[in-house]
Amino acid sequence: MISQSDIQGRLRLLRYGLIVVVIVAFFVALLVPYAAIVTFWSANPGVEEIVSPPGLLDGIGTAIIATIVTAVVCAAIYIGYSRFLNSRRSS
Repeated sequence: MISQSDIQGRLRLLRYGLIVVVIVAFFVALLVPYAAIVTFWSANPGVEEIVSPPGLLDGIGTAIIATIVTAVVCAAIYIGYSRFLNSRRSS
C-alpha cells in the first residue's frame, strides 16, 4: 500500500520531469534547421555561398507542433501513471 503523500511526491517528480522534456523538445525542434544546414555544409564544402543559413524563426512552426505533440504525450503519461498509482493505493 502506498501512502497519499508518497503518491503526491511521485507525481510531482514526474510532472517536473515531463515539463523539462517538453521544454527540451521545443529547443531541439527549433534547432533542427541549423543542424541540418551545418551537416549539409560539412558534406558539401564550398556551398556556403549558395545555401544561406535559416533565420531564427524559420523553424518556429515545426517547433510548436513538436512541442504540442510532446505535451499531449506527456499529459497522457502523467494521467496514466496517476491512475496506476491510485489503483495501487485503493487495492
